[in-house]
Amino acid sequence: MARVVQLFPGGNPAVPRVIDVFLRYLKAEGVHVVFGIPGGLLYPLFKAIEEDGELTLAVSKHEEGAAFMADGYARVGRRLGVCAGTSGPGATNLMTGVSCAFADGVPMLVITGQAASRTLGKGAAQETSREDIDIVAMFAPVTKYSAMVASPSQMPQHLRRALRLALTGRPGPVHLNVPVDFWEKPLSEDWFDPATYRPSTSTFDRAALQQAVDVLHAAHRPALLVGAGVAIANAEQHLLALADALPARVATTPRAKGVFPEDHELSLGVFGFAGHRAAREVLLGDQVDVIFTVGSSLNETATLNWHPALARSRRFIQLDIDVDRIGRNYPVDLALVGDAQTILVELVYHLHRKIRDGRLPQSQWRGAHPIEHGNSRYMSADERLSDAVPLTPARWRRDLEHALPEDAVIFSDIGGHMLNNIHHLCIRNRQRFIINLGFGSMGHGTVAPIGAMLADPRHPVIAIIGDGCFTMNGMDLITAVEYDVPVVWIVENNNMHGITHHASKALSGTPLRGASYRRPLEIAPMARAMGLRTEVVDRPGQIQHALRDALASRRPALIEVRVDPTVPPPVSDRATSLAGFIER
Repeated sequence: MARVVQLFPGGNPAVPRVIDVFLRYLKAEGVHVVFGIPGGLLYPLFKAIEEDGELTLAVSKHEEGAAFMADGYARVGRRLGVCAGTSGPGATNLMTGVSCAFADGVPMLVITGQAASRTLGKGAAQETSREDIDIVAMFAPVTKYSAMVASPSQMPQHLRRALRLALTGRPGPVHLNVPVDFWEKPLSEDWFDPATYRPSTSTFDRAALQQAVDVLHAAHRPALLVGAGVAIANAEQHLLALADALPARVATTPRAKGVFPEDHELSLGVFGFAGHRAAREVLLGDQVDVIFTVGSSLNETATLNWHPALARSRRFIQLDIDVDRIGRNYPVDLALVGDAQTILVELVYHLHRKIRDGRLPQSQWRGAHPIEHGNSRYMSADERLSDAVPLTPARWRRDLEHALPEDAVIFSDIGGHMLNNIHHLCIRNRQRFIINLGFGSMGHGTVAPIGAMLADPRHPVIAIIGDGCFTMNGMDLITAVEYDVPVVWIVENNNMHGITHHASKALSGTPLRGASYRRPLEIAPMARAMGLRTEVVDRPGQIQHALRDALASRRPALIEVRVDPTVPPPVSDRATSLAGFIER
C-alpha cells in the first residue's frame, strides 16, 4: 500500500501550489542545495527556494558552472543534484555540464524556464517552442528524460517519472521545461514517499551469480578490472572484501582510480589511459585465467584502445547494471546484470561460506611475487625524485601524497595535468578521486568541487587543475568565496595546453603554436583579486606546507604550482589518438 504524506502536516489550510509540491519532492530526495543563475522565466522557482528555510540557492557565475556544481554535489553526496537555468541561453549554457553527467551516470534534475503558456507559439522572448529553439529536443540526447510540463496538473507525473529514471538503473540527468506561469498555480496533490515511485535495483540472477562464485573460486590467477560503477553503487568496501577473499589482483580504469586503494598489496594501479606498467603486464599477460570486470563500460580509455589481449584465452565475467554494456566491446562467458553493491555482497557471502566449509579458493596469488609499489611503478621514476627547479610535475605530486588528508576528496580536471594525476598520484583507502573522463570536459574539475563540498563538508576537497582549466572556468571560484566554501585549488601552471602541445610536437616535431600562451599567466594574483587565499609553489618540498596551511585556513584557497613546461605528461600513442591527432 502506498505511503501518502500530507503536503502540509499540521493542517495548514493554505492551498498548495505547483512550486510547493515540486520543492517537497526535492527535499524528500535529500536535496538541500539548488544551483543556477536567476532569470525572469524561472523567477518564481528561485524566489521560492530563497524563502524556503530548508534549501539553499547557490548562484554560479555561468550556467555551465551550475551544472558542474550539481554534478559534484551528486557524486560526493551520493544523491540527486539539481540545477536550473532560465530559457534560451540559460538553458543552452547548461548543456555541457549536463552532458558530463550523462556520460558518467550522475543523477541530476535539470529545470529550465519557459515563456508563459498563453504566449507559446506567438514568438515570446526566449520562447523555446518547436518553431524557435527546441530546448526539450536539445536535452533529449544527453538526458534519460526530457519533457515540457504541459499543464500544472501534469507536474507531479512528470516529476515522479524524471526522479525514477534519474535515480534507478544506471543513474543520469533528466530535464523538465516549465512555463513560468505554472509555478504559482494551485495543485491538489497527494505526496508519495520516494520508495513508492522508485523501485529497488537489488535484484539479480541467482543462477548466474552462483556460476560466477564457482568460476572465481576455481580460478588460479583471477584479476579484477574495476570501473566507476563501483563508486556509483557505493560498493568500494565490498570490492575490497572480494579481492581479499580470493585473493585477486586488482586494476582500475582511469575514471575509477582510487576505488580500490592503490597502496594495497593487491593493487596493480590503473589500467588504460596514463596507467601503470604492472596493470598492463598482468592483464595483458598470459598468467591470468579469469578476468572479472565490475562496473566498467570497457571504453577506449579503460582498455588501451580495446586491446585484444584483454579477453584472450581466459574466462571473462562482466558485471554491469546496464545490459546494453554487457558484451558491447568484448565477448563474455558470464554476465551479471544488476547493482554492483548487491552482487558483490552476495559473491563475498558465498565465497566465505565455501571457506567456512573448508573449501579454500584456488588462487595462487597469495605468496606470489609482490606487486611493485615504489617509484619504479611509475614512468620516469627519476622525475619523481628530481630536485630540479623548475619543478617536475611528477615530483610535486610525490610531495603532495605525504600531505593529502587520509579522507580527502581529490578532483582532477582535464588536460596534461590529468595524465600526471592519473599516473603519479597514489590514492589510498578512504580517499576519493573524481574525474569526468566519460565526456572529458575541461572546467568540470574546477567547478564541481564547490558542489562536492556543499554536499559533504566533513571531508577536505582538493582540486588539481591546469592553467587552461582555470582560464576557462575559473570565474566560478568567486562562487566559492561568496558562499565561503573552503575548497583548495592546486593549479599546475606551465602556460600551455599540455596534451595538445606535447602530442603535436611528438607527431610533427613542431608543437602547435596556439597551444601555448603568448604571455605568462599570473594565476595567484588573479585568484587573490577574486578573494581567495593564495600561495605560489615553485620548488621541491613546498607543496606540503602550502596545502596544510590552505586547509587550516578553512577558506577558499588556491596554490599555484609553477612547473617545467618542457617535461611532457605520460602521453602514450593511444593517448595521442584519444586527443584527436591521429586515426587508428
